[in-house]
Amino acid sequence: MALAIVGVAFVLTIAALAIKPSWLGERLRAQVEAVATRSLGREVTIEKLDAHLLPTPGATITNFRAEGAGSEPPFLAASRVTATVQLWPFVRSLGKDVRVGAVRLEEPTLNLVHHVDGSWNQETLARPPERPSGASGSTTDIEHLRIRDGVVRVMDQQAEGRPAVVALQDIDADLKHVGRGQPLEGKVRMALAAPKQNVELDLKVDSLPQGLPQEGQPWPRVTARLKGQDVSVSAFRRLLPASATELFTGGTLNVDAELKTDQGRYVLSGHGSAKGLRLRGDPANGSFDFDSRIDPDQPEAARVAFTRIALSGPGVELGGTASAQLKPARVRFSLAGRELDLGHLLGAMPPRSAPDEARPSGTPLIPKRTGMGKVDVDGTLRIATLRHGALTASDVDVRAKLDDGALVLQRGTAQVYGGRANLTGSRVDFTKAQPVWSLKAALDGMDTAQAFQALTGRSSLQGAASGNLQLSGAGLDWERVRGQMTGAGTLRLKEGVYTPTNLGETVASTVSQGLEALGKKGASGTVRKAGQGTHFKDLDARFRIQAGWVSFTQPMAFDSDLGKGTLDGRVSLDERLELNGAIQASQQFVSGLTHGAVPLRAPVSVPITITGTVKDPQVKAGSPTDIAQALLPAVPVPKELKGPVNQARKGLEGFFQKRPREKR
Repeated sequence: MALAIVGVAFVLTIAALAIKPSWLGERLRAQVEAVATRSLGREVTIEKLDAHLLPTPGATITNFRAEGAGSEPPFLAASRVTATVQLWPFVRSLGKDVRVGAVRLEEPTLNLVHHVDGSWNQETLARPPERPSGASGSTTDIEHLRIRDGVVRVMDQQAEGRPAVVALQDIDADLKHVGRGQPLEGKVRMALAAPKQNVELDLKVDSLPQGLPQEGQPWPRVTARLKGQDVSVSAFRRLLPASATELFTGGTLNVDAELKTDQGRYVLSGHGSAKGLRLRGDPANGSFDFDSRIDPDQPEAARVAFTRIALSGPGVELGGTASAQLKPARVRFSLAGRELDLGHLLGAMPPRSAPDEARPSGTPLIPKRTGMGKVDVDGTLRIATLRHGALTASDVDVRAKLDDGALVLQRGTAQVYGGRANLTGSRVDFTKAQPVWSLKAALDGMDTAQAFQALTGRSSLQGAASGNLQLSGAGLDWERVRGQMTGAGTLRLKEGVYTPTNLGETVASTVSQGLEALGKKGASGTVRKAGQGTHFKDLDARFRIQAGWVSFTQPMAFDSDLGKGTLDGRVSLDERLELNGAIQASQQFVSGLTHGAVPLRAPVSVPITITGTVKDPQVKAGSPTDIAQALLPAVPVPKELKGPVNQARKGLEGFFQKRPREKR
């Protein structure tokens, strides 16, 4: 009789619900809103919940919405949610045991917000308290979860006025046994930075834990396979903060990875490749293998190793290894290659053929981090040939450290045009819109003929150069850098030749004219036949660089085949010359002009002025009358001509002493 009474009551209850399902719908809607609001810590609203018992007990939710914080968009919204429920466990437990047969979310949208302080909106969601083991309470398990046409949007508050961008779209998921203690498995398909689905994830978890495992408790075994095909780097950069997008300007990525469980640790390994990759330059191709072991009890100690790194393209040929770890944040690399062209890698502007990828004004090459700790980046780079414009170096061996976006050379040596250069201590700050750099260079034995030929197309200066250089500037475009660059240095040139002009011709001509004024004809033609250019036995210069000019801080001294000399003034970085000085014409040089007729007791000072350009210098010597006056004490007079010549000499002396000064 008792069983009959219970059976009749159950039938009547089912009949009542069937006749008026709105009672169940209102009860479920209130429960869903309350539970979801409490769990997320955000207000959850449901526009409508329709419950039904036939043909299968369940409900349909219209316009599910979990609000965002403050003025943020909704954290989660779905236009339609349908679910089936196992009726008897729900009725028997008076609503505490909700066993969902199937759930389908249509067009759900998840909005992720990147705050100004670097945090994300999901970090501020409330966390429901863990239910103690064995405690009673409501449980919700889903036998089958389906998601169709899902979207994930990202908004970056660090970039004022930048709209939210679509990060993931066309998300389709089929998951079975969603709930604590259930063996989760399923598939997820989505479009990542692509117009159609290009990412696949197959996932299997032995059993979802009731809560986070405590120390010493095992974590669930997980196996997964992730494949990504033709992921657009140009679109993927829109997922990052605006300040970081300059690092990625084109190309596509492929990845194939596996996740396994080994002795309580998760092992992630696989292969990645890139096609048409643009890193502020022309497209390049690359590939790499990666392997990582993650201890779920200490995820902050995770470390990933990259091997078989290969990057090739116009102006770049690199390979090697690298590794990264989270705590302490550290990156190590060891790269080597045949060629690297800095003009391709660090071009001042992206290619004009891709205006949609242009860098916003004022965007740094490497953005400053916000909300992150310091990252220790250190490694070595060995390049057979390094180029930047016309500048070429070989056998480059560098140990570099990246400190807050600034690259510091802890060790840097290279062969530069037959000599050796030490660049240790040089620094480049990539966090600025125009990279700010300071160059420290020590040169030894550089062949200036090779350098000038490469940089200007003519070997204007020949010899072995050594010295030190300290320069500071901003940017990489020489046309703009040279007017703002500052610094100082020293230069020593041995056995040099300045080919564009022959100072000997100019000095000899002037000295000869002075001798002719005294009745002594020179032989300047012998100097012209001696060879092209001006030969320096030694040269020593100290200079500073400012406002586009190289100015000597003290007169530049040198030895030449004419005698000792000094030059003062400046040389512009666009090759203009403004120099003046003097050549101390030696006794041997003057004696050669006069075939020994004028045996000097001391050198004769010949003033010189050099203007024009490095390629086409204009050299002027002092006036012949001044040279003649300097030569007067040295000119011998034969006895038979002593009277007339003495009179001529006195006349010349009087002329030199009494001649009016030129009006300025």
